[in-house]
Amino acid sequence: MQRDRILDPNEPQDFLIESASVAKIVDTYARLFPDSKSAVEHITRDIANSVNIRNSGGTGQGLALFVYENDSRLLKSRHPSKILSLDQGGQWSNLQCPLRKGIIYYSRSNAIYEQDLYSSKNDGVHLHIQYSQPRWIASLQHTSMAISFTLFPINRNQILLIGMTFEESYYTDETWHYLHLSIHEIHSYRVGPALWTYHDYGHSDIFALQPMKSTTNALGITFGLDFTSCMELFDVSTDAKEDRYPLVKAGQLKYSRQLNGAVVLSPDRRILLNADQNNEAIDIFYSGTGDTNNMDFSFVTRVSIPNPKGTNRKEGRPFGPPSLVFSADGTKFAAGTTDGIVSVWEVRSKIPLKIFEVDVPKDVLQQPISYLQFGSGILGKEVLVFMENQVSTDLKIIHLIDATSFETEETLCLPRTDYSYGGNRGENTLFLEPSGGSIYASLEGTLYEWNLQENTGPEWWLREM
Repeated sequence: MQRDRILDPNEPQDFLIESASVAKIVDTYARLFPDSKSAVEHITRDIANSVNIRNSGGTGQGLALFVYENDSRLLKSRHPSKILSLDQGGQWSNLQCPLRKGIIYYSRSNAIYEQDLYSSKNDGVHLHIQYSQPRWIASLQHTSMAISFTLFPINRNQILLIGMTFEESYYTDETWHYLHLSIHEIHSYRVGPALWTYHDYGHSDIFALQPMKSTTNALGITFGLDFTSCMELFDVSTDAKEDRYPLVKAGQLKYSRQLNGAVVLSPDRRILLNADQNNEAIDIFYSGTGDTNNMDFSFVTRVSIPNPKGTNRKEGRPFGPPSLVFSADGTKFAAGTTDGIVSVWEVRSKIPLKIFEVDVPKDVLQQPISYLQFGSGILGKEVLVFMENQVSTDLKIIHLIDATSFETEETLCLPRTDYSYGGNRGENTLFLEPSGGSIYASLEGTLYEWNLQENTGPEWWLREM
């Protein structure tokens, strides 16, 4: 098992630069990160744009670059607090942080691993870290195709693992889907031994299920599978016999009319959003009273998705409906369109709170916005984040937006990887930890952690009471 490398710059450092040019900054910073010159180039460029560069003297004197000096209103520092680099020779995917800051889970080959970013120890030499070995959690059916898994915290201090592998015949159109379900204890915010396990072939639609909190079953979680006229709800039954499928029907949410495109429920299951394939409108539905597992949703209103670019969305980019996400308290939602528009709404308003745009070349067929999501705002500032796929420069840019006022927007430029040095070593992704105190981004085998400013405003205290 290959180890992963953690870089942890704990103490502020001043670097003397002979010139203000980016090339000189790269040469100096490269001594700290010798493994990836292209990564250094883009990290340094982002730092140079976000910190103070101060003249240290007269002509011929250098410039002091304070890489830890911070001008961010959302982040404690624009410099990553942790950097985890995957050694060459493998790929990781499905990165997630379901329990607490610094405890990361990912899949590599057919196995699921846990990595504690804060278990490493500095041996006294700056940036020379004794790093921990990734810990094995579970293995899925070996496959030459895709592996997916998700971890969901549930009741009784336990966590539910849902995994699926996909295999396709080389000779026919036949495909196989292998489903893995297991419930594990949680020990000190880490996944423990499995208490119950199910694995078998079949059920290819498992990852179309929407997870939601439940008060009607022992696990505290229910899953919804969307159809045009309703959403079928399913519970996980641990009492089922070994050869019986453990997802059992638990109820049905009925729609007042046929729905197509994206369907998303609010955290309390009282509001439903439906966006059409043309990225032009969002329909809002409200539920009636009664059992949360058996409710009728009625149409209330329609809001038009802003189109400041004047894009012909009906005949434009073939990426399907916009992405839709609710805030943690369900009072706001955001929509990200395939032509590069992010709009934010209050659920009871037909006028968007804010509109954000990213540049999208007309002749490039690539999704411009990905991983749109709200932070929980429990410990860190409540933020709306997404990743911009900037086609013109081949860069991945993280957008962080203050989700209380929407007046502050900041960006972080992820370093581009040179494919000649190791190739594709993992998926690109963006996610937050449950308390909303840290944000994580992965690009080509390197994971970055940033810590958000603490959320101490009156709105946060009122919401948490």
